[in-house]
Amino acid sequence: MIPPTPPRLRGASSQHRPRWRRARRGLAPLFVAAVGCGGPPQTSSSSHWLTCSQDSDCSNLEVGARCGDEGICLSAGGTRLVQTLVFSEEFDGTTLEGTRWAYEIGAGIRNNEAQAYTNRPENVKLESGHLVLTGRAEQYQGSSFTSGSVNTEGLFSFAFARVEARLAAPVGRGCSAAFWMLPENPTPNVQSCIGSSPCYSGTWPAWGDITIANLQSQLPGQVLGTISYGVWDDALGGVTHGVFAGENATVEDATAYHTYALEWGPVRVDWFVDDVKVRTVALPPEDMYLPGGVDPFHEPFHIRLNLALGGLDQAPDAAVYPQELRIDWVRVSQWQAED
Repeated sequence: MIPPTPPRLRGASSQHRPRWRRARRGLAPLFVAAVGCGGPPQTSSSSHWLTCSQDSDCSNLEVGARCGDEGICLSAGGTRLVQTLVFSEEFDGTTLEGTRWAYEIGAGIRNNEAQAYTNRPENVKLESGHLVLTGRAEQYQGSSFTSGSVNTEGLFSFAFARVEARLAAPVGRGCSAAFWMLPENPTPNVQSCIGSSPCYSGTWPAWGDITIANLQSQLPGQVLGTISYGVWDDALGGVTHGVFAGENATVEDATAYHTYALEWGPVRVDWFVDDVKVRTVALPPEDMYLPGGVDPFHEPFHIRLNLALGGLDQAPDAAVYPQELRIDWVRVSQWQAED
């Protein structure tokens, strides 16, 4: 679990459009713990995933992938790779599917935020094919605000994939809408020291997190995306917080629907907004500490969606609530050997 007060940061041509398919029954995608269903995404993704002219073009698909004679990336075993949808959530029901999504419940979980997360329909509901997370100004179990946070922890996790969601974020004062990921099985604990806080034994930041898109009311129009990880400090005898902080992407209107995506592979992470690449980082970062000798970004992560209130330089203003984060769909695709 992230400690209570960590830092706040959380298109190609159609000529060679990737070949999509649904996951075969019985197929075990790379590191996938549970497989969802649904039709192929309506958004296109980068053709460079599967077309190639040299082996390095395939390096971010899977370990040992190489370029075949036909200009299509091959798996380490020499089989042609195709893009496979392994999780698709369209939110078409009346309640969240409990075998796919879990609620985060409680107050004071991260970043000195003002809300208590609940599983009440007032805070988390499905409406007209959308997941709606609603922040409200109300007294509830010692907090002055409530909101919603859901995740796939223990239900669906994966490594190396394209992860994307179509969502519309609120801009009311104090809102922080996040589409992000945490490691599924972070272990062992690591001695960590964050800022001026006392050192502690825990899993964050050594096991990392991945922010696909964070939209904050205090940064209107900006789309924050980053990875966090541990950096060893000899003087402290533990790790401090390392973070990749590239240039922030921008959207003209965060309250309109946009598609936020991440392409995560063995050697690189790329961020996209509406299918335009906006940021990239090579893996592993040069200063990253490997807990237990393991590369955290080669391990399974799960998905999280939440609407946090406060914990920013901009405190929430009760007069502008309720505020809604609306999610149209969430999809995950991987690169797998062709039938």
